[in-house]
Amino acid sequence: MDPKWRNVIAIVVVVVIVVAGVGIYLNQTHSSSSTTCSTPLKSTNPITVDQPEIPYHLDPDTTFSTPGWAAAQQVYQGLVNYNGSSYTNFSGVLAYSNFTSFYNPATGYTSWLFHLRPGVTFSNGDPYNAYVQWFSFYRSLLMNQGPQFILEQNFYSTNFSNSTPLTYYSNITYVDAANTTLANFLNTTNFFNPGPTAIADMELPMQSFQVINPSTIQLNLGYGYLASNYTYVLASISAPNSYAVDPAIVQANGGVVPGGQNDYLNLNAVGTGQYTISHYSPIAGGGYILTPSPSYWGVAAAKAEPWNNNLPPANTTVDVVFSATQTGVISDLKTGVAASASFAYSGPSDINQLKGNPCLAVQLMPPVYGATSGSWWVFMNQNVFPFSNLTVRDAIVHAINYSAIINSAFGGYGSSWVGPVPPDYPYYNPGNLTPYSYNPSLAQQLIAQSPCANNACAGLNFKYAVQDTGIDWANSASIIQSGLKAIGITITPTPISLAQLYGEQLVSNGVCTTTTTLNNGPFYIGQEFYTSDYISPDDWTQNDAYSGGSANLCMSGYTNSNVDNWTYAAAASNNPAQLKQYYINITNAMYYNYTDAWMIVPTAVSVYSIYLHGIIQNPMASAEPFAYFFNTQWAS
Repeated sequence: MDPKWRNVIAIVVVVVIVVAGVGIYLNQTHSSSSTTCSTPLKSTNPITVDQPEIPYHLDPDTTFSTPGWAAAQQVYQGLVNYNGSSYTNFSGVLAYSNFTSFYNPATGYTSWLFHLRPGVTFSNGDPYNAYVQWFSFYRSLLMNQGPQFILEQNFYSTNFSNSTPLTYYSNITYVDAANTTLANFLNTTNFFNPGPTAIADMELPMQSFQVINPSTIQLNLGYGYLASNYTYVLASISAPNSYAVDPAIVQANGGVVPGGQNDYLNLNAVGTGQYTISHYSPIAGGGYILTPSPSYWGVAAAKAEPWNNNLPPANTTVDVVFSATQTGVISDLKTGVAASASFAYSGPSDINQLKGNPCLAVQLMPPVYGATSGSWWVFMNQNVFPFSNLTVRDAIVHAINYSAIINSAFGGYGSSWVGPVPPDYPYYNPGNLTPYSYNPSLAQQLIAQSPCANNACAGLNFKYAVQDTGIDWANSASIIQSGLKAIGITITPTPISLAQLYGEQLVSNGVCTTTTTLNNGPFYIGQEFYTSDYISPDDWTQNDAYSGGSANLCMSGYTNSNVDNWTYAAAASNNPAQLKQYYINITNAMYYNYTDAWMIVPTAVSVYSIYLHGIIQNPMASAEPFAYFFNTQWAS
């Protein structure tokens, strides 16, 4: 299979200092000193949140980064979302929680049925119904932006035909023609009160999204590139690109353009959620303000379902500030300027100084949080000598002192792992392989059996891409440099920013950025990572194991047709025994190919003011980023 190349920018956080708690209206404990806090918050309404990363788009069908999703999730809503702190259970949001799945004999695959809540409106008063949700799903697919693959795994565009419906594998000429027709339909139909012909088109059974009646919509699997009864459907539609968008706003501001963005919605947001957004300034020092929506529809629904954290109206205005420096963020937390903050990365020195502050709650998070935020490895480009040699790669993975990286560079805030699926995920390392270990004598033996024997490769000096945030990454690169030098492999650590690291994954006219001089490259070896769009093993293998994956293609360049087949067979299967074997096969193939030196899963850490309450912890949350929504939060 050859799905479209997947963007890896989503949910990007590493040893994150974030705000999190354990439940709704939680009385948080903290690991600060016993000294009484004498620095109250400078503001309790609004709550100030520092966020160094900037969301350059607000449109839920375009934005594909942690800060972008954080903003979209406050304003827009979807059919379902994660249930409290769970990342495997889901509650209804725009739909009731009585959604069901069943075998659909018409399609030969599973379908999901959702009953929509009555009385839902957008913040401008426009109504929400099944036709609006149908519009929103197909708009997301037609725009074909970064997060589109999340839907396209299981769903596809429509040609309004029951006899020959479109699928991912339809002829591209037919697809282009159908997309033009669909775009015209989306741009000209009144989805609040459609006519009989439009209703009949949206009720056709042989399409991905099928309106049953104005308050019921059915999602029919099998049309996307997986062509399967996908196990993680609810997780996938919890992502913002499945959220409801106001058709009237879209139609009045540029419409839907296949393959194109909407400039108006990139800068303005009108959703069904608890907040409205204003003063959006996507520059360093800018930010935006989230104001509780005065017309929010969910007050009665929240009272009827007090267990559902997705529904309560917002308590407090939130002022999100795009802080210029990490030093400034730490200062804001210590002085009470910020009630919470989100860092792209923070190391042991930051964690340790914040742990000693009596005004801050500090909590080491369970492994799934670190795994989800970012699991890291050393890539070696298999298309470039000497990394093209199996024995050289074998020597390198045993020349790296993983314990020193974890304990010295990261101060013990991390753990080893075996990829490509991260720890705490379904089917992580199902064959119980031992993580690669530092074995300098074995590394010397192996290099002596390789083309790099007798220092034959010492004259080759490779730039090693290392993230430029934090002394611990610099220290880890130094440890790797020393270990490789001992076996005659010379690397020069070269700092690059997180944004540049994303850029290294890109392909332009068939050329990978990693092979060019951009960002002081080329980089044929360096650090790489992936973060989750949602928690599932295939979200990782489709990116770091599949030959065309965004975290593999331009980095390790690993190509194995069997692994490609197993990756998509596993994504399409729901047979536990079969799945275990697929993931054993994938893990073993990469492990004994020494594709990547699986380096570290940094420990995720949450930090927030002791005066901030109502925080809900979830490993897939984006708001701070582990606090899923702001709506339940308040400050004292």
